[in-house]
Amino acid sequence: MYDNPTALNSRGAHITTKPQLSKIAKLFIGILLIVIFEGAFRKWISSSLTNPLVLLRDAMALYGIYWGIKSGKLKFTQLNIQILWLWTAIFLIWGLLQLIVNQTSPLIFIIGARFWLLYLWFAYVAAVSLTTHDFNFIGKTIILVLLVMTPLAIMQHFLPPGAFLNKQVDGDESTVFLVTADIVRTTGTFSFTAGYTTLLALTTPFVLALLVPGTKLWNRKWMPKICVLALGIATIVSGSRGAIIFFGILFFVYVVAALLYSKGSKKGSTVVMLVIVSGLLGLTPYFFSRSIDANLERFESASQSEDLSDRVIAMFFGEPGIYKSLPLIGNGLGVGTNFAGAAATGQRTFLLAETEAARTILEGGLLGFAFIVLKLMVIVTGLRKSLFIVKSSTNTLPLLLWITTSLALLSWSIIGQLTVNALGYLLLGLAIASLRLFSRKLE
Repeated sequence: MYDNPTALNSRGAHITTKPQLSKIAKLFIGILLIVIFEGAFRKWISSSLTNPLVLLRDAMALYGIYWGIKSGKLKFTQLNIQILWLWTAIFLIWGLLQLIVNQTSPLIFIIGARFWLLYLWFAYVAAVSLTTHDFNFIGKTIILVLLVMTPLAIMQHFLPPGAFLNKQVDGDESTVFLVTADIVRTTGTFSFTAGYTTLLALTTPFVLALLVPGTKLWNRKWMPKICVLALGIATIVSGSRGAIIFFGILFFVYVVAALLYSKGSKKGSTVVMLVIVSGLLGLTPYFFSRSIDANLERFESASQSEDLSDRVIAMFFGEPGIYKSLPLIGNGLGVGTNFAGAAATGQRTFLLAETEAARTILEGGLLGFAFIVLKLMVIVTGLRKSLFIVKSSTNTLPLLLWITTSLALLSWSIIGQLTVNALGYLLLGLAIASLRLFSRKLE
């Protein structure tokens, strides 16, 4: 599908037609919006809506994979597809071996296959199919969701824990996560804080990319400033240390890359934009001092109760205790998901471990280690290619996407939590697509 298709008018002359969204882009956006707003239905209407909404988006992902195979996007002659098929075959054989040895439930194995494979396949179909128009439209959609979500997060921040917007319809304020005694960890439309902070991370690369001279998703010159300001406010009121630190790191990377690789008039435009944006962000403490104080208190109390280095090590390598009695074959693919936890205990909890690395290893054993190695290979390749793009064209979006994807693949609960599972793999699809689309422009 061409980004700028042409047609013939009645006189036989070529005219440029408006590009249309591809089928895979429509499926991508549909899944994304369901993931973002399904929590609102569960939280404010009925928790019984969880399964129907999840089944709906899973069915859309399955159809997307079917479309990719039928349309020829997934050609077996391609090395990446061969690796993906090989990984799928190994996963299924390993899972069947676990069923025989561990006598685990076939339902748990199906859940594991869903978490490990379904959105990985859909993400790759999207990565090789999205056009530039699709990619830009998805980016605009993500940013517009942020602009809608920010006022909601502000209201949640200033409302008490027992307010309707802060608690689930069938719950009470005792289940609401707090930053301090009377300030909530905002969730936006999600039913849990992880969904909101994951969305912020997904949005950050697209918002910062708007600051690059020549990146135009809107004709209004003030839109980049508004979007960055909204992202800054949404991050401040989130009450999440991880979200705040991540925003600071990614903003710093953007500044360094933009100043280092921009040339001529673009460097001057970049400096002016950075000064304006930094000034706007510098005003936020005057309007959200309550949030700043709460976050500082949260950082201070956390530093007293836990060691930051130990937390970071556990986040990327798993809790130290998992290596003492590590089953080589694993406890069962899918056992560590919150879906399996809900089936076993009636509550959405992680049965094996809290961190992604530990959960991967404990579920898969040797296969879990292989999965981590595979993710590291993907990360190194993506970062290397995205760095080449920013050096060649000053386009920082692929690099920002791959830094975010690296964090996601190594630390997000992608194989454990329903919302993060979908958002993490959708992010991976966009990151891979950015390499294909923006590398093509350099040819």
